[in-house]
Amino acid sequence: MIDLSYKAKVRLYFPEKISLKKTVTITTKQLHYLKNVMRKKKDETLLIFNSVDGEYLAKISQIYKKYIVLNIEKKIREVETEIDLWILFAPVKKVPTEYIIQKATELGASKIFPVITDRTIKKQINLKRIQDIVIEASEQCERLTIPEIFNLRKLKELMESWDKKRIILYGDESIRNRNEIKFDFQNIYSKSSGAILIGPEGGFSNDEINYLRKKPFIKSIDLGPRILRSDTAVISTIVLWHCLNGDMKKYTQPNN
Repeated sequence: MIDLSYKAKVRLYFPEKISLKKTVTITTKQLHYLKNVMRKKKDETLLIFNSVDGEYLAKISQIYKKYIVLNIEKKIREVETEIDLWILFAPVKKVPTEYIIQKATELGASKIFPVITDRTIKKQINLKRIQDIVIEASEQCERLTIPEIFNLRKLKELMESWDKKRIILYGDESIRNRNEIKFDFQNIYSKSSGAILIGPEGGFSNDEINYLRKKPFIKSIDLGPRILRSDTAVISTIVLWHCLNGDMKKYTQPNN
């Protein structure tokens, strides 16, 4: 439960131990953010959090040239169990890829897997930049956890080591042209875990579609009559997953 009186404050992700009546030291990029962007002064407050210790109110006790010292004063929020949804996507151009990472974080993805497919154009990613994006998105959207980011891997290589109990849903545009029964998305999501696979610009190759269709833990779904961009498809599928799994009430119901 979030204390609404603290919602407008600056939030910082701090991966090290946080506990009451202790001090923490802020350096590097976060130092620049507090001093030069937010213009924070001594004795002003902010929120500091991580996925292990929860969220705390902190007061600035000292500001130095190379670091800032915070006093931890009050616990605001305990760590909550979040959804267990993994996102697999083929990197596209820089801006859409960063948008995918940002929105997947805001919508609760717990793990993000960039994958190389037959039609993947961009075959390198900047893991440091992606890590910065997920941290900034978590700070902004009041999330306590940070998605785990994995190195770029070939799609088929990842599938061969996949836990078969975790079902993967993927958008298959060709399903509209085949005389077959569509996968019943709603039946599966009485479960609390799953994965979503989004292909590259140009879609999956015929070879990949045949490969995916042979895997019993991979289910094709139809996202509608239009051809969606990769970033749009990610958001649409995650929201649909939330709706059918009953998670959207967490986003729409006011806090008591």
